[in-house]
Amino acid sequence: MPVVFRWIFFGCLSRSLITMSALLAIFIIVESFDKARYLGHGLDAALMIEYMLLKIPFMLAEFMPIIVLIGASLYLIELSRNQELVAIRAAGMGISKILIPLAAVAGMAALTSFIIGEWVTPVTNQRLDSIEEIHIQHKQSNKQGVQWLKDGRSFFRLTPLADHQFAMLVLKTDPQGSWLERIDSPRASYSNGVWHLNKALISTPTDDQMMHMEQRETMEIISDIGPEAVELPNAHHMNFAELHRYIGELKHAGLGTGAYTYALQRKFSAPFACLLMVIMAAALCLHAGNRNNQASWGLVLSLSLGLAFYVFGNAGYLLAGSNRIPPAFAAWLPSLVYGGTAVFLLLRREGH
Repeated sequence: MPVVFRWIFFGCLSRSLITMSALLAIFIIVESFDKARYLGHGLDAALMIEYMLLKIPFMLAEFMPIIVLIGASLYLIELSRNQELVAIRAAGMGISKILIPLAAVAGMAALTSFIIGEWVTPVTNQRLDSIEEIHIQHKQSNKQGVQWLKDGRSFFRLTPLADHQFAMLVLKTDPQGSWLERIDSPRASYSNGVWHLNKALISTPTDDQMMHMEQRETMEIISDIGPEAVELPNAHHMNFAELHRYIGELKHAGLGTGAYTYALQRKFSAPFACLLMVIMAAALCLHAGNRNNQASWGLVLSLSLGLAFYVFGNAGYLLAGSNRIPPAFAAWLPSLVYGGTAVFLLLRREGH
């Protein structure tokens, strides 16, 4: 490993680890004060500590690009103020000699973020949601509102009505996932393993690409899936394979996949953003010479852009959830915007 590479690599890595520790410390302090009000009201000290520890993987996966941005910015500002960038330039070394070790740190961060998001947070998020809903929000069940249930090759959509009754939509599919029959009922109830439907409208596609419609006053569907048996899978509780498989099932059944497609794409867009952040840091904080004013402004911009990246990502999630923009586009939009801006600023700085 070349001396310059090792020097920049470990310098950037150490600053990133310090940044990560500082952000986690701030988070734990703020979250402790926020959750302390629930102590004695469903939350005890042991549960509170467990909650904090379980939240750390989520925070790391969520904020890893910001950690890399701030860590790289701090290190580049330090190099500038100590005249070390002047020495690197004087030795005839181009910007690639600086970006490559920074990118190596970002690559490690991206891999760590992907591993945590794929194998750790799907497990910890389930327990987090359980603590949040049962011990903090005091919900008896998280199966409220509209539910999508799956029983074999049938999908049930239940919309709660009064007196334990539901407006129901049923989609029956073949082994390939194509839908065979749709049943709509304005009022249905469940008892003893049987769904009782009133005024069921049955729609069946025909061979000539038409639709056969049949109305029944009453209808029964035998199913082990009741209104409290299965909840809609939470995208934050699923790994890549589970998301990919479930998205395929929804598509074959003709159902929307918004939240799941967004979560699947985020498993790749968030780690990839770590690589883009070192380019942004170089564009903002790479100053040859002791330019304290420029360096300070570069750090302020890095902190501001890091916060904006997080807000931008949440806005994309909300827009995707409301079907205003495609979910895959929403997942990649912050990375594309930041990446394009960073490359433009860096090329402009280098005179290209």
